[in-house]
Amino acid sequence: MAKSYKALERERIKGVVSRFLQPMIDRRSRVMSVGCGAGTDVLELREAGYQAWGLDPSRLDKETLEGANKGFFYEGSLEERPFGNDKFNFIYALEVIEHVGCINFGTTLKPEARDVRKEFIRSGFEILEPGGKFLLTTSNRLCPVDVGHWHKYHWLGKSLSDNHRFGLSLPWDKRNFLLSYREIKGLLAEIASEGSYDIELVPTAGLPSLRSKPFIRYFLRLLDLPFIIGSPLSPMLAIMITRK
Repeated sequence: MAKSYKALERERIKGVVSRFLQPMIDRRSRVMSVGCGAGTDVLELREAGYQAWGLDPSRLDKETLEGANKGFFYEGSLEERPFGNDKFNFIYALEVIEHVGCINFGTTLKPEARDVRKEFIRSGFEILEPGGKFLLTTSNRLCPVDVGHWHKYHWLGKSLSDNHRFGLSLPWDKRNFLLSYREIKGLLAEIASEGSYDIELVPTAGLPSLRSKPFIRYFLRLLDLPFIIGSPLSPMLAIMITRK
């Protein structure tokens, strides 16, 4: 019997947690998943012994969170801080920043999108403990192929969306909802004082699901080479902000 979309998505998230997230996180860290959705990543981290919590505006999976699990999750936005004055050592937002500042967290930009995104980064930076890390992953605006989203703001993108495979990103189009490394770096520079943080690109090869073929993973490692990572040849970005 074929697995449901929900089951496949949980399998994908489990792979991301074990291969991509866990190697980055110290086991003594207080961890926050921003935009956690169904919360599978948070539950996987807690099962592995991490102190992890999840935050999502409205899409928390009530079935998944029955019983004691509810205490690990907050409903709301990062800017609202439903967790109070708590601070964290590791915060991550996987494929979230591109939807911040969009109508209904979709792919249509609001006029004030840039300011909203700046406030999102500010809020994450401010709740980091000294030495804490804030990880953002997103599709790369500079790369014309987007495997994570459809781009329906141009006629070719609308036609490609019917095949459910990939989107064609137009980096120069003002309606493009994606961000580049340079854009995120610029937003951070506007809200944090010079010398108070480090920002860098980290490898993305661990992001695809466990179902990825080995040769695909080898290819993705090539995209993490210093002269390719973050360039128009790299479809994904993983950006680490460290508070000094």
